[in-house]
Parts: sequence; C-alpha cells; structure tokens
Amino acid sequence: MTILAVFSMMNGIAQEYLTGFNGALPDANMPKSREETVAVLPFFDDFTNMDMRPDASKWQSGNTSAGSGFPYMPVNYMAATLDILDRYGKVYSRGNSNPFIGDTLMSVKIRLDSIGNHRLTPADSVYFSFYFQPGGFGDSPERDDSLVLQFGYGYDELVFDTVLNNYVTLRKTEWRHVWATEGFECDSVFHKVMIPITDTCYFKEDFRILFFNYGTLPTTMYPNDRSNMDQWNVDMVYLDMNRHADHDSYPLVSFTNNPPTFLNRYQSMPYKHYKANPINEIDNVYDVYLTNLDVNAHNVRYSCFVDDNNSPWQYHFVDNPMIINQYYNMGVAINTVWMNDFIYPYNLSVDTTSFTIRQYIEVIDEHVGEVRGDSVISRQEFGNYFAYDDGTPEKGYGLVPSDTYMAVQFKVTQLDTIQGVSMLFNRTFNNANYNFFDIVVWKDNNGKPGEEIYTLKNQRPVWDDTVMYAFHTYDFDRIVKVNSVFYVGLRQQYSKSINIGFDASTDNRQYNFYETGDGWRNSSFPGSIMIRPVMGTNPDLVISPDNQNDSSIEVYPNPARDIITIENANENLYKEIVIFDVTGRLVKRYSYNNTLNVNELQNGVYVLRAVKDDGSYISSKLMICK
Repeated sequence: MTILAVFSMMNGIAQEYLTGFNGALPDANMPKSREETVAVLPFFDDFTNMDMRPDASKWQSGNTSAGSGFPYMPVNYMAATLDILDRYGKVYSRGNSNPFIGDTLMSVKIRLDSIGNHRLTPADSVYFSFYFQPGGFGDSPERDDSLVLQFGYGYDELVFDTVLNNYVTLRKTEWRHVWATEGFECDSVFHKVMIPITDTCYFKEDFRILFFNYGTLPTTMYPNDRSNMDQWNVDMVYLDMNRHADHDSYPLVSFTNNPPTFLNRYQSMPYKHYKANPINEIDNVYDVYLTNLDVNAHNVRYSCFVDDNNSPWQYHFVDNPMIINQYYNMGVAINTVWMNDFIYPYNLSVDTTSFTIRQYIEVIDEHVGEVRGDSVISRQEFGNYFAYDDGTPEKGYGLVPSDTYMAVQFKVTQLDTIQGVSMLFNRTFNNANYNFFDIVVWKDNNGKPGEEIYTLKNQRPVWDDTVMYAFHTYDFDRIVKVNSVFYVGLRQQYSKSINIGFDASTDNRQYNFYETGDGWRNSSFPGSIMIRPVMGTNPDLVISPDNQNDSSIEVYPNPARDIITIENANENLYKEIVIFDVTGRLVKRYSYNNTLNVNELQNGVYVLRAVKDDGSYISSKLMICK
C-alpha cells in the first residue's frame, strides 16, 4: 500500500497518512445446526443484503462482507469485499510480508447434474460469470497480492474407520484452480470474467464455487499503519445454462450508489439544529447512478418516497421517464434528480426522529415483466450527533510525528453543549495503534481551529469484538458550550499514526484539518474523518442559568398577510432581519425593527433570521398566506 507524505518540516518529516480498513464477519465455517442448503440453476447473487452478510442460502463460509462502502462505481448497489481481516475485525494472525490467504467465500452445493428431468452436459452452454474490482474506495492490492477462483466437485473416498473397524465412504470435495489475477491499481471499472463449464467432472450434484484472496503486510510500513488493505470487490455472480460468451446479459436495471440523505452538509445531524434552519440544511438536488445489464436499452422511470417513522407525514416524487443504455456499451448512467419542493418537516415536537427513504427504478417499455427494475431502502436519522461519514471506514487516518493535531469542523444553528465524542478506530496488526491521545475542542479562528476550550486527556482506542464498524463514545466530564462554528479532534501523543476510521467514499476534506508544527492546514485526502460530536447535556451534569439562551424568536400573526410583529429579540442586539425561501435563496433584507411589512412576499414558507453584528442569529419559521 502506498503511504503519501504531503509536506516536510525543517526538523523532520510531518505527514498525513491513510491506511486501509474493513470489518469482518463471523466465521461461516463454524458448525451449523441445520443442513447445508443445496442450490439449483440459475445461481445468482448481487450481494444486496441489508445486514452486510452474504446470503446464507448461497454462501456457507468465509469472513467476506457485503456492503456499499468499498466498491467504486459498481455494477449494482453493494458488492462482496474480500480483505485480510478475521471475523473480529483484526488483521489475520498469520499476516506477514509474504502472501497469505485472507478471506474466503465458498458457495453451498449447486446441482450441476440435472435440472428437473434434464441431464446437464457441456452441450447445455453452462457459463459462470462475475465482475471484480481491486481496491475501489479501499486499498488497491499490490502485484504480490491476488484474487483466486476455484471450482469444486464431490467424489467418494474409502476411509478405514477404527471405531467401526471397517471401511466407510466419505464424500469429499476436489478443488481445481480456474482463474486468478494479480493486484493492480483501481481504474474505476468493474471487470467482467466469463468462464465456460466444459469439463464433465463438474457436472455433479455438489458443484461448488470458491473465491479467496492473498494479501501481504509490507515491512516498510509503520506498525500502526499495518491495518486492513488489499481489498477485492466481487459482484453479480451468475451461473446458468444457455449462455453465450459474446452476447451475455442479465435482465436487470439497477441502482449502484448509496441513497441520498437530502442534507446539504452532514450525513446525520440533531433534529433541533435541522429545524432551526431547515432551508440551508436541505440539498434536494442529487445524482442517481444506474446500470442497465440487459441486452437492450430501456425506458425507465425513477420514483422516491420519504416517510416519517414517527408521524403520518409522507413525500412522493416521480421523475420523467428516461432512456438507459446498455452497461456493456455506456457503463454507469448518471441522472440528476431535482426535487425542488422537498423539505423534511421542521415542526415536529420531538428531539430525535427518523425517516425511511425508498427509491425505485421501474422499466416502463415493451419489456415490462421481462426485465426487472430495482429498489433501495435506507433510513435517515436525526439523532443527537453530527456525522460527515456514512459509517463505513474504507481507510484509516493518522499523522506523523508525535504531538500533532487533527480536527474536524462543525457548525451549529444555535447555542448547544457537547456531552462527548463518538469515534471509530481501526484494528491494526497486533493492535499496534493502541496508544494514548487527547480529545480536544476548539473555537473557530477565521475558518481554522483557534482557542482550545476543552481537553480530555489520555484516552485510548476502544474496539468491540462483536460489532462491525463500532463507534465508541468518549464522555466529557464537564459542560462544553459551543455556538456557530467549532472543531473537534485529537492530539496524537505517539509518533506514529493513531489510525482513526476514514470514510473515503464521502468527500468532506474541506472540513478536515491537521497541524504538525507550522500551522493548521486543510487535509489533502478526499474523505471524512470518523469523528462525531454528541450534542446535548449529559444528564449527570447540571446547566447553570447563564448557560441558557433563546434559540428562536416569536413572530405573529403567523401565517401572515402583510404586517408582522417580532418578539423575544432585543432590538439593541440585532442589526437586521433576513428572510430566505425554501430553496435557501435570500428574498428580503430589512434593517432591524420589531414591526415589518412583508406584503411583497409570495405565499409560501420562509425562514426569518434576526442577525447580530458578529453574524450569529436566531430564527423563526414564517408562513405567508394571502
């Protein structure tokens, strides 16, 4: 894996680092209480499982994960990812600088002897195909690394049983090497492999498919950086008869990317901060990535449904029909969706809430019923924390040398307190990054971290051996008040990378900062450091009266026609009133006055702000109805 140095200092090298990381699954080789499933043709898996585990009815072993974080521009939403971590998320204990076996992915038994009353032979044109990609958003395997495919078939062997004092017949599996590739740099393409099944030895009732990967741990890396790497993404595994190498397709139009959050800046944020300024927090223009795996181009229609999980509120959007060309000709199709009238409700009397987002792509031409569309369901949380990341750490982030700082910028819409910070740390070989660090909160200083306002000293990474991608919350021991822009990060005490989780698929580098001795700089790496400030007051702490602050103003009448009156805002503190529409567009600006004429505003919902000289403000919703 390549480690990038971004600048140097007079007294030594100071660097940002990224390393690879991925979680792992419980070992599927463990004994099962049920008999193994036997599959029949067609055997197909696109790995779109919501629990991030390969389908147990199709795959019986291996620590391979199934998710959407690692594949870049995949053939369809989610893929299987093979790496070098065991089921606890630890680098395999057998890891070293020589190639060693990482994950395995072995199918259940597949009947290739017959379909119904038809006896299968090589004349039935049976093909096995799949797509693969090295690295993706993770780490691209080196030339010494490899992805391997083997086919297995059953055979009988006579074995002498000393207990029965007789020979018994055991059914064993013979494995044959079929295909392999050495590692290479990710080129944003999923490569298709199509293999004819022609050897008669495979046409048995217990045919099997086995993927596994070889990885290496470079000796030149710092111990703290020897984390997960050498990822291989595998997708669209397909075994069936009557297929042809030159004209192969699958009747599916599919999503390939993560569903939108509809938030402008964050992946998740506290509901109270969203509803204090909903217009600026919403981003209702987004791209939908689609692939058409069929042999024909298709006319399709996109739709989106959003449901509040705690109230009857719903939203429904249907886009205009569009033509999607074949994947083998045009690759991934990108369609921009404009949901200009969408906004999450901002008047719910709750502190937290969540929404279910359902996306559909429907084939609407003459091939309806022959070619299926796709659906993706996600959940948008408004909890008690801010998050830039989507929860999947494709890499790890750290600094060199010691006594260096990393920080992430956040912005609140009203005065609040931080009760702790949730962070995800990667496992490294022999837990080499189990080192001390300090958690720090800073004020803003012209777009960079400024004065330190809180430090929690001498913390260490905390891992969970039972949960993939586990965040740990470090609770603060006193109230930390923040307003407007603030920063949360850590001081790295040790001279090597602390290896904190880094979401490489969600680019928020403009909010990531580091300082290694010559001032704060923006990070050079696209992605999100997995630091999440937990907002609100710890119930064990008491807020004194001087910590209280009005976060909104009252406007009446509301709805209004022409004249409005503003209360709860001291006219000596505020210099102007600014009004925005639901798209975030500035529509009106007034010098501050407790009484305003809004007759020029059209019917609709607006956000009214009372703004101070320093740029801070309090706000209220305003509805105009004439």
